[in-house]
Amino acid sequence: MESLRSCAARTATNRKCRTIAAACGKAHIQPHTAKLCPQANAATTPLVLAAISTLISVTPVNAAESVDLFNNKCAGCHMNGGNVLAVGATLFPEDLRRNGVDSSEALYKIIYGGKGKMPGFGKDCAPKGACTFGPRLSDDEVAGLAALVQERAATGWKS
Repeated sequence: MESLRSCAARTATNRKCRTIAAACGKAHIQPHTAKLCPQANAATTPLVLAAISTLISVTPVNAAESVDLFNNKCAGCHMNGGNVLAVGATLFPEDLRRNGVDSSEALYKIIYGGKGKMPGFGKDCAPKGACTFGPRLSDDEVAGLAALVQERAATGWKS
């Protein structure tokens, strides 16, 4: 389960963060909060666990969609985990580690907002010059791509 620290770093439109915040009876989640709803009483705990398990169980359904998104949005530069624009910025584990993007949170951030020659794909990506000019991706789609990259990197991009 991902920590609230990484959840709080995401945009307020993230469905998972909103669900947890609503179950905790809070308008938002504090970034320094390390545990899930420490002030929550016993009545809210089952609701929080149900919300989290529902969100986690949705992820496998989106696996095929993430593959399609990767093929449509990313494969032009990152075919088979490579990088046609920057040799040292491939999606292989060694480069991901060296460049500090080997966690799902770091991958999410770079896919969402872009970095260097790579445009951002998130809905609220800014500034405009750093973002794709095509249709933007939802938070769930960006998270799905980050998970797909981690999964494929772990296997050395072998199908």
